[in-house]
Amino acid sequence: MKSCFTFCIAFAAVCLHGGEATVHSHNDLDLFSMYGNSYRGLATKATGAKEFEVWRASLAVGSKSPRHVHETEEVFIVLKGHILAIVGDREHHCIAPSTLICPANVPHQLINVGDEPSDQILILGIDSKICDLEGKQLSLPWR
Repeated sequence: MKSCFTFCIAFAAVCLHGGEATVHSHNDLDLFSMYGNSYRGLATKATGAKEFEVWRASLAVGSKSPRHVHETEEVFIVLKGHILAIVGDREHHCIAPSTLICPANVPHQLINVGDEPSDQILILGIDSKICDLEGKQLSLPWR
């Protein structure tokens, strides 16, 4: 009982005195482009996120990401379009609305095989290391 009480007191202290919420208009956030794709950081270190990065992304028709690896799990929420995801040695068709969960340290690539630009939300661990298949860290314009 005592530990539950201690937890409740600590939780109340955080709620009353700690971590402040922040609100950011998506229109005010920087838009980055790479490989014919666009990315907007909705929740990043720059906007005050502490544990997860959240990105809004769009892949142009026929466009793809480079095959790469994250040190954390990455979640793709496909809101619009048809994405072919190559995860490890398997192919997955992600047709909106759908969610793809890529495990940490598994190579993956996304390809827009649909007839319209995709719209997706990406969630991954904050500042996760992102490397090509040779282990070289990718140079990304937003990092």
